[in-house]
Amino acid sequence: MLIIKKRNFTFLLAVAFLAGAALFGAGLKICLGVAGNAHIVPNAVYEEYETYKENYGRLIDFDAYIRKNYYQPVPEGALETGAYKGMFASLGDRYTVYYTADEYRRQAETTQGEFSGIGATVTMGEDGYMSVIEVLPGGAAEQEGLLAGDVILAIDGASYEGRDLNGAVALLHGEEGSEVTLLLRRGEEEFEKKLVRAKIVTPSVSSEIFEDSNIGYIRLHSFANRTAEDFAAALRDMEEKRTRGLIIDLRDNSGGLVDRGVEIADMLLNAGTVATLRSNDAEAESKTYTTKDGATSLPYVLIVNGDTASTSEILAGAIKDNRGGRIVGTQTTGKGILQRLERFAEGDGARITVAQYFTPNGDAVNGVGITPDFIVDDPDPSGDGADPQLEKAIELLTGGAGATNGAGVTDEPGE
Repeated sequence: MLIIKKRNFTFLLAVAFLAGAALFGAGLKICLGVAGNAHIVPNAVYEEYETYKENYGRLIDFDAYIRKNYYQPVPEGALETGAYKGMFASLGDRYTVYYTADEYRRQAETTQGEFSGIGATVTMGEDGYMSVIEVLPGGAAEQEGLLAGDVILAIDGASYEGRDLNGAVALLHGEEGSEVTLLLRRGEEEFEKKLVRAKIVTPSVSSEIFEDSNIGYIRLHSFANRTAEDFAAALRDMEEKRTRGLIIDLRDNSGGLVDRGVEIADMLLNAGTVATLRSNDAEAESKTYTTKDGATSLPYVLIVNGDTASTSEILAGAIKDNRGGRIVGTQTTGKGILQRLERFAEGDGARITVAQYFTPNGDAVNGVGITPDFIVDDPDPSGDGADPQLEKAIELLTGGAGATNGAGVTDEPGE
């Protein structure tokens, strides 16, 4: 047994409360009234208390300091939320984020592919601000005249420079009919737009057949619950109509459910490896995703760009290493990590990076990305509407250099 003074004992109780008391193993034994200002605790409890005091003791000091000195009353729960967010942010991984209960709900809705929002797809630019990469038909963003390339400087008066993308996107979502005010920059001009959120059902797959060339086109906007099912239906339609080939557009696709990406790879590749997943747990076995025989007989080309990320990159890496089809476009994002979106008991939650992916050849995706076989610049958004990447994909499928087939690509060199 050790004797612990009252002030430190108070901290011990606070830590026990914050940790849910369960961390203290066999339970806390307290003998009140010893020496008038001290309490007896077991050695094991005292050692654990010392660890928590060393690591987190200043949090309680800072809490008291802020509440005493800040010029206004501290909003209820603000310090606790800030501490939680700071703990996740301290890892330096912008994809690992703590969410309040409201933020978590919005994230979960997005994964399902149906939510209320402004009707725009955004990404985080190199300057630390979000920028619009796609305006969805019929949404508030289209109605208010937002354009691809617009930079979002602030949301409801709060700047989001350098903040996590997922958290900022969550603020664009909200209750149907509610308003959100955006400060935008277009070129040198800054202006505000007030948008009314509306229910949005994001189509994860859209498709068409180019009649002039008899080439099928499938765009994968995301990897949500129905993506593989919808992709399979579009692919069957094109096979039945005996299209000349297939273009799969992964541009601006920021990823989603990995299993859906693996299911699509299974339709495009014969038996082989899609990716290998490894965590930092030395005792955990790596997980390998594979495909079976039965690839489509249609030749196909993938189009990617700098906003092709996550599951999209896993799919592109599998296609490239297994020589299933050619890839056209620009270097992809380099987000080859597995994240877990988890809800906690209080309704809040977190998105945390738990492992990273490697291509079938063993190359890391994270921080590197996938290099296309044919480097072709992105379309100029202020130009004449020409799409050189799409034009290159059509050229490859109509007999140009490097044409592909379902069993694998030719050996002709890329550009």
